[in-house]
Amino acid sequence: MATIKKYTKKDGTLAYQFNAYLGVDPLTGKSKRTTRRGFKTQKEAKLALAQLQLEIESNGFSKQDFSLFKDVYELWYLQYINTVKATTAQRVKQYFEKQILPAFGGLKINKITSAYCQEIVNQWAIEYKRFYPIKSYTNKIFEFAIRQNLIKDNPLNRIITPKKQREIKNKDEQNFLDKTQLRDFLKQAEVNEPLKYYAAYYTLAFTGLRKSELLALTWNDVDFKNNTLNVNKSVSILNTGAYISTTKTTSSERLISIDVLTLNVLKKWKLEQKKELLTRGLRVKNNDVQLLFNGDKNEIMNNITLWKRLKNYTDFNITPHGFRHTHASLLFESGATIKQVQERLGHSDINTTLNIYTHVTKDAEKDVANRLMNYMDF
Repeated sequence: MATIKKYTKKDGTLAYQFNAYLGVDPLTGKSKRTTRRGFKTQKEAKLALAQLQLEIESNGFSKQDFSLFKDVYELWYLQYINTVKATTAQRVKQYFEKQILPAFGGLKINKITSAYCQEIVNQWAIEYKRFYPIKSYTNKIFEFAIRQNLIKDNPLNRIITPKKQREIKNKDEQNFLDKTQLRDFLKQAEVNEPLKYYAAYYTLAFTGLRKSELLALTWNDVDFKNNTLNVNKSVSILNTGAYISTTKTTSSERLISIDVLTLNVLKKWKLEQKKELLTRGLRVKNNDVQLLFNGDKNEIMNNITLWKRLKNYTDFNITPHGFRHTHASLLFESGATIKQVQERLGHSDINTTLNIYTHVTKDAEKDVANRLMNYMDF
């Protein structure tokens, strides 16, 4: 609804103004009105009002609002958090708070140019090893703005994405162990580590679990009779603390076989765990809630505990996730198919298995050449 009124200007002359309802602001959910003044005649005011209403019907009033990038992000994020796990939402929020909003947040989204986007993306490519996720989430805001009729096109579509030069890595710097290195590591860990941590490394190496899956295991997940391990949950970390949640994807839920030697290590640790908890005056929980690898107060183990302890093994460049790489490499070397490795590791896309685990150990590389020569029968 709009109203046109006559008023007296400071110089005593008469003029006309109108006050018009523009609709509901999609960014705030509030009603939006505007006032225009200074028209010499009522007819002139009516004409301006009609033009404004026509433009609103065609483009939406937000075209005159020139919303800031951060406003569009806030609207997008409110919807985005309902589509992903809380840990993903937190990680994405950090992308925006640390990298994206400092560059774009205070700018009017319909005034951002491709030249400016190119400058920012070039800068990100220099500062960060993995800048593609940052660019990708920035792109989502522009695409969302298009769907909201805030802008007509996406300035990121017209930039040239810098290509990172692949770094040549020495084999000794890669985050996995070959067969001999794994044996040597486990021998050292058995002597130097408390049984809990030795059992944790052993389990990681021979199951290929993600660290978050390992730390969420409870004793009822281990079937000592049928030699299986049920992977059905993981530990998620938020700013408020750690909690048990679902697995990374539905494909991550899996029942895998587990070898007798690993089961024996776990049996030994289960008995030791009970003694340790009772000695410290802590209750041993039921198998369905008692964690295999607990923290000092029988809570979820700190996310970086294993990583810190592995830093002491300077002869081995390995992290908790490196045991997953190790497991995959040794599976391939032992003759497992790509499909078998995919299912054991819980990858939803077989390309993930191919892309991440195409490397093999040094011994396997040497064997490739030997097998070729044996086939040629020279």
